Amino acid sequence: MLIMCCLLAACSHAPEPIQYGKDACSHCKMTIMDKRFAAELITAKGKLFKFDAAECMAGFLKENPAVANDAKSVFLVNDFTQPGQFADARKSFFLRDSSFSSPMGGNLAAFASRLSAEGAKKDKSARIYNWISLLKQVNNEVAGR
Repeated sequence: MLIMCCLLAACSHAPEPIQYGKDACSHCKMTIMDKRFAAELITAKGKLFKFDAAECMAGFLKENPAVANDAKSVFLVNDFTQPGQFADARKSFFLRDSSFSSPMGGNLAAFASRLSAEGAKKDKSARIYNWISLLKQVNNEVAGR
């Protein structure tokens, strides 16, 4: 019975707090430091991946399309306006603005609302993406290298 409980707990679909300064990014292996940019992925089977930036999670999904296309996977991003607070990536908006210094240099931050993203714009050439358009953009950038 105890073993069964442990197995069920291992398949949890709940987010796990990121240990800033200790946890490593599942994609680039850098230590996750900044609460404004971190992200987390929970697969349909309950496997958890942590990322230092939304662009790392998007890059990971490019390399793992089965996870990216699984409707039961959970994609979470830290809301830039509430550091350390997760928001559903599928419902979030992503602002690429040169004023951001995101960990991977993508100048990308996630926001729970489009209005928040619009309000954070500082660069006239800044772009706002939804989750689907962000994944397409990352795929195009990776393909262009």
